Amino acid sequence: MEQIKLNLGCGNKKLEGWINIDIDSGCDPDLVLDILNGFRFHFEDNSVDEVRAFDFLEHIPLGKTIFVIDEIWRVLKPGGKFEHSTPSTDGRGAFQDPTHVSFWNINSWFYFCEGPWAETNGIKSRFKVIEMSDYITSNELHIIHTHGILTKPVQTNE
Repeated sequence: MEQIKLNLGCGNKKLEGWINIDIDSGCDPDLVLDILNGFRFHFEDNSVDEVRAFDFLEHIPLGKTIFVIDEIWRVLKPGGKFEHSTPSTDGRGAFQDPTHVSFWNINSWFYFCEGPWAETNGIKSRFKVIEMSDYITSNELHIIHTHGILTKPVQTNE
């Protein structure tokens, strides 16, 4: 059986063997999807093996980020992997780009993961953290990204 892997906000960084998704049809994605207007993945619950969101979520307004991550949670199979990279508020990169409309750091992600912060109202996602770390993208511009590898536990309390 072929795996279903989603590359969200692919832009010009399309990946072979992935379904490359973007709002901009000009970058020729496999699927054009406007997440800000009626976004919903065209995939069944628990049907996607892997989701990649690199330099994507910071372009989603704060009021919609919970829905987007919960939608990733919905389609991801138990045992599936969600890998993300977002500019961290611990550096300047989060704020210097005028197209960024939500702001992230390591602590932000714990609201979507198993543990004491996961009791926040309205968030369904309960990812298990495999890896979560910051890395410097540019010393000169003092840009730091938060990178995470999360998984949907095989046993969930949905």
